[in-house]
Amino acid sequence: MDRDPDADSAITPVNRAWMRRLKARLFTRARPAIRRSAATCTLTGLDGELTYQLRRSNARRTLAMQVGEAGEVVVQAPYHTALSEVEGFILKHLHWLRARLEAFARRGVVWSNGMSLPFQGDYLSLNWREDAPFAPHLEAKGLHLGGAWSEVPTRVRDWYQAQAAEILPARLAMQAARLKMAAPPLRLSTARTRWGSLSAQGRMGLNWRLVLLSADLIDYVICHELAHLRQPNHSPAFWREVEALYPDYRAARLRLRREGAAAMALGFDSEAAGRAVPKP
Repeated sequence: MDRDPDADSAITPVNRAWMRRLKARLFTRARPAIRRSAATCTLTGLDGELTYQLRRSNARRTLAMQVGEAGEVVVQAPYHTALSEVEGFILKHLHWLRARLEAFARRGVVWSNGMSLPFQGDYLSLNWREDAPFAPHLEAKGLHLGGAWSEVPTRVRDWYQAQAAEILPARLAMQAARLKMAAPPLRLSTARTRWGSLSAQGRMGLNWRLVLLSADLIDYVICHELAHLRQPNHSPAFWREVEALYPDYRAARLRLRREGAAAMALGFDSEAAGRAVPKP
């Protein structure tokens, strides 16, 4: 049977390439465009505030939640998921989330001689020598101490708490005087997920770990809690009150999320001491 020469010429390499491009264009047009959004959200009304990153995508079909490497909470959701549904999902898995956040806080860091210790927005060098004076003391931007190395994390924690007992009441008194308000009674808190609180009786709680952060962040937390004396909620009226007491509160709030995670992750318990290895 004779072959039609025009039939061979109809499917040339150029035509084949054109057909492949046409199929690719048709396939691409048939696929829906990926839509994504990201926002920082706050869930209140639990045992404080929970700040989380909400990431929506139309490529997702289910909700998912994770705690990232920096201790941040991330919720992945389908694109059109209502915020109320996201919050319900978080509340449903709150026990799991708390356990993960506590595990992250306990993980801390591996302690080593010469490491940097945060203090009031700056850093101190840990200087340990077994035969040095036992009590921790400041000298030339270093925290010096002696004794058994295994006890170092616990004794550094005790030193931080002693500093907090002096610094935090003084910052509270200063802010209250600036705002012409009466300073409420104060207690130091050991919470692992909250920086401050205000009881129904008007007693303020401040986390001792605030002394790891800069003075302006301490002042922001204090003003946040003072605002609760006038607005015992987190309504828009409350945030207007915060802004009146601390105008740059938005920037401070973002910094507290970022810098506070590292402060919360610094472990001082027996598990941290077990990982503490002196530098050779």
